[in-house]
Amino acid sequence: MEAKVITKSEIPAWLKGLAEKYEVVAPVKDGNTSGFKKVEDVASIDLDVPTPATKGLREQFTPETEVLFEYKLSGPQAELVPSELDTNDRLIFGARACDAAALKYVDAVYSNAQPVDAPYFARREHTALVGMFCTSPAWSCFCTEVNDFLTKPVEMDVYLTDIGEKYLAEALTPKGEELMGASQFQAASDADKQAAEAVRAKTLEKMPKPVNHTEMLGSFDWDHSMWTRLAEKCLGCGACAFLCPTCHCFDIQECAQGNKGNRYRCWDTCQFEKFTLMGHGHNPRPTKQERTRQRVFHKFLYSPERYGILGCVGCGRCISACPVNIDIQRVVHKLEQTEPVTSNQ
Repeated sequence: MEAKVITKSEIPAWLKGLAEKYEVVAPVKDGNTSGFKKVEDVASIDLDVPTPATKGLREQFTPETEVLFEYKLSGPQAELVPSELDTNDRLIFGARACDAAALKYVDAVYSNAQPVDAPYFARREHTALVGMFCTSPAWSCFCTEVNDFLTKPVEMDVYLTDIGEKYLAEALTPKGEELMGASQFQAASDADKQAAEAVRAKTLEKMPKPVNHTEMLGSFDWDHSMWTRLAEKCLGCGACAFLCPTCHCFDIQECAQGNKGNRYRCWDTCQFEKFTLMGHGHNPRPTKQERTRQRVFHKFLYSPERYGILGCVGCGRCISACPVNIDIQRVVHKLEQTEPVTSNQ
């Protein structure tokens, strides 16, 4: 698929044309934070939103609260009305490589059992994704350590690289080729391609070097003294999990009003005390020590065993948001008895 270019000034016109078919979702600033929201006026999109956005794509595919079905009781009978699947065609613009890669992981989780998660995959099927290379990674980013999707993106249709007054655009799927068929795109010159390579090389110089965590997992120590130290620091607030693009745990609750009501699911996290609390009162993870260990083991040990992929994409949100400065990157290096090869701080 041949690379093309589009000037930054033409982005609004391109998205306006696509808005005739798609709902356009893009990163939007909200005070000191940013997140992906539906954009009514594509001309208002800010291309300079910090990377990565404070909140990733998770709520675009699994809302924080989602009604699964409504019911009405009539004697011993119950009438169930399943919620309609979200099949609106959407275009997510400006996603970063880490957030797109997280979708590949969540796909594996939600398709691992039958039936697959219908609400999630309905949204996935009807979403086109235009990604953007990170030219200014956050101080906490370490995506290059856990995988190479910054230079070999996955789960995107179009990948844009900022080369000054324009973007080099690469179609990664047939849908991407269709999106780049608009008149705003022109063929990329050799100079454009070289400029993109230079931008990527400059960025990679700032980033951590790759580490094969999979080969080092055997050194993870169940009884490492670090778990005690982390438990003493951790507040159990769940900020790390709610901002993580690969976290996917949820609870199911019921909202009853007389003889009718609904059943809904809402985000949950293994960092909360009641997450594993059983009906008879037993809790297999009663303290923060077990819960902090579970979070790290799930991402770096259990996920590769179950799905063949790390459960961390190195977006660094958990590091930058943690109120007590717990750094999962350094935790993992300590467990592997190594130190980070380089630092982008």
